[in-house]
Formats: sequence, structure tokens, C-alpha cells
Amino acid sequence: MSLHDVWNGLANLPLRGKVLALAALVVLIELGFRRFAPKTRAYKRWTGFFEAIGKVWTAVLLAVIYMVSVGPLDRSLASEPSFWRSHEPNPLGPEAAARHQF
Repeated sequence: MSLHDVWNGLANLPLRGKVLALAALVVLIELGFRRFAPKTRAYKRWTGFFEAIGKVWTAVLLAVIYMVSVGPLDRSLASEPSFWRSHEPNPLGPEAAARHQF
């Protein structure tokens, strides 16, 4: 089996198979670096590349989670007279509301 046949076999895989093959290749390269070349410049660059990807995706995911859970999705951009919003009163009374405020 030639390299051309292997390449064509990978190209004919469905997307799921290609992603799985890429993930397996990344894991095998990482294990090879850890076992045979842990202090080389190539391994430092390899690790730095994936750490940079991790930093970007961490920021993206945290921003998405913030916008979905806490963000101003229910508020309009029009100016308002005050930042205070009306809410339902505490069923335990104003003393309990003041006690549990902070």
C-alpha cells in the first residue's frame, strides 16, 4: 500500500472519520514527544501552539457563557432614567431582604 493510497483512503472518509483521525494523530504525536523528546524546542513549540488555542477558546467560551447566563440579553439599549429595576418584594419582608442583601 503506497502513501498515495493511504491519503486517498483518508480523503474518502466521512467528516466524523477525518476528525477522529486528526484527534488520534494529535494524541500520538503528543505521546511521542512526551516519551522521546520532552525537552526539545519542537515539543515546546507544539505545547505552546495548543496552549495558545486553549487561551483563545477559554476566552470565547467564557464570553458565551457570560452572555447566556448573566449578560444583558433581556435589556434594551435605550437609555433609562435609573439603573434600578422593579422587582417582586421579598415574601419574608423588608427586614429579611435587608439582611440577605449582601
